[in-house]
Amino acid sequence: MRKYGLIIIAIICLAVLAFGQMHWKNKSQAAGVEAREAEAKLKQKEKEEREALIQSLKPENNQQQPLLDYLRYRSLTQDKLIVSLVGSNGTAGTGASISAKTWTARLEKSLRADLDEAKTLRFMNHGHEGYSTEDLLEGKKIEEVIKDDPDLVIFETSLINNHYQSISLQQTEKDLENIMAKWQKELPNAKILMLSPNPVASSEMKNSLGLSYLDYMKASENVIEKNRWTYLNSKTGMEKKLEEQNLRLADMLTNDNIHPNDRGHQIWFEVLQDYFKQKQDM
Repeated sequence: MRKYGLIIIAIICLAVLAFGQMHWKNKSQAAGVEAREAEAKLKQKEKEEREALIQSLKPENNQQQPLLDYLRYRSLTQDKLIVSLVGSNGTAGTGASISAKTWTARLEKSLRADLDEAKTLRFMNHGHEGYSTEDLLEGKKIEEVIKDDPDLVIFETSLINNHYQSISLQQTEKDLENIMAKWQKELPNAKILMLSPNPVASSEMKNSLGLSYLDYMKASENVIEKNRWTYLNSKTGMEKKLEEQNLRLADMLTNDNIHPNDRGHQIWFEVLQDYFKQKQDM
């Protein structure tokens, strides 16, 4: 009898263990189902929120859309986001002590922070020291920008070198129109932002044609206004920043009184940073 009693106890124990195992298995499966359902709901919510954000950022729904929001929209609706920069010394970073202190590097860092969803943001810098508008055309730098297939082109107009090389105002205007015509034809979906170069100490000094840097600024702005191109006067913006910060022009230029130093590049970046967040007039 004792033997049978032990067998019965053993059977009961095995049954309890089997029942317990089945219970915990069912409970675990139920928990797994709940977890998957919760994850699916979370993904659906994220998808809906992302779609709502995309709809809110659509350029056609935002006639005065800040440039930063335009880039955010492009980053959410495609696999890559490319910003191409082209110009002369300022874009190349002349005057900065290290590349990280240039306005272009500061802008890239700022955009990466603001556009955390833009994992594939690429900055393509085609700035070249000493290049005039003629050099940009003859050196095929405009075509290099086209090959980038960018979402945004930032074009520093190279006027300091046009003045230094005594290129006529008529040729300068023609070059700007040729450059923009190429981009508008080959990059119809890209935004193009034109920048003036930085202020210089010798802005009224005459070149061999009897023209000053200010003459080139005026001529370029005339052709820009005529064609209704998007334009940021970096020179004026930087001068305003100097006044606000109680600084002199000499404080932001290197010893040659032409190129921005580290502080100058910082101020140039601040001008651009402000612009990227402003509503744009269409």
